[in-house]
Amino acid sequence: MPVDKQVLLRYQVLNKCFRNRYREYTIDDLVDECNKALRRADKTDVSKRTVQNDINQLEVDFHIVLDENLRQGRKRLYRYVDTSYSLPLYRMNDEERNKIESAIYVLKQFEGEPIYDWATTILMQIEGGLFDGESSPVVSFQSNLDLKGLAHFSRLLQAILTKRVLKIRYTPFGKSQITSTVYPYYLKEYNDRWYLIAQAKGYETFAHYALDRIDDFEEVAIPYKEAESDFEEYFDDVIGVTVPEMDSEDIFLRINKPRFEYIRTKPLHLTQSTIEENDEFGVIKINVKVNKELEALVLSYGNDIEVLSPVTFREQIINKIHSMNQKYMSDAENMHT
Repeated sequence: MPVDKQVLLRYQVLNKCFRNRYREYTIDDLVDECNKALRRADKTDVSKRTVQNDINQLEVDFHIVLDENLRQGRKRLYRYVDTSYSLPLYRMNDEERNKIESAIYVLKQFEGEPIYDWATTILMQIEGGLFDGESSPVVSFQSNLDLKGLAHFSRLLQAILTKRVLKIRYTPFGKSQITSTVYPYYLKEYNDRWYLIAQAKGYETFAHYALDRIDDFEEVAIPYKEAESDFEEYFDDVIGVTVPEMDSEDIFLRINKPRFEYIRTKPLHLTQSTIEENDEFGVIKINVKVNKELEALVLSYGNDIEVLSPVTFREQIINKIHSMNQKYMSDAENMHT
């Protein structure tokens, strides 16, 4: 088993390509896929000969079996005879592997920091079976490992990475189960809940599916549709996961102290700026699209936050508070009758 990080990365890319039943890879395609992965890792490109040597080494070390009859004209295509096969790069059980895959995405938050390079190297060694697993933990993250829906996380992640179309069965809150064929693109956490961002077949907009409301799903053997959005930027204009078809706007909020001090150190949004401050309150501005998550966030602070503008959003909050008060009064009356 090689110990070089770049070799392990190329092996992982080749393994993913060989397993893909829905796309045909020539040797040039394999070289392109390997180099894309290497560039993302800030590594230099490799030649066709290097990738061919990798394939030969995999046949010797792992006894992989490729379909010799796949051709595109005179060009050979590369795919496992048994696409359910995967290189035994992982020497751990499914539960451990799921935790490692989730940890990689947590560590993405630290990209560019020294701890990121150290941790990803350790993770690749674990994936390659090169880590003894005896070291004591030195970092702790608060996480609800029993959170409903996380059982789907690893399989959904693999579907996104391998570009598989899914048929999901989903039960929205207070509604009956629905079935949708979707192109999965992105996994996002908000407010201690994970969401799958996907596009349903036949629709142009994106939808989000809470993982804890996905009952089950399966792969569908139809061509995958690439996303036309950069999801690193897609959520920049919103709080949460709902992205309305509207422009972002300046939201002005007056916040009582000491709540203002808390929000100063933990901003509501990356665009937050302080407009005014005195001994009694502070006024901040954020530039976002108004969605249900923003509404819920403002309401969660109770009397500590007042929406100053825009007028439409201020009235929306006032009407919501009025409706909530009416319901509370009605419930209270029912309890006494």
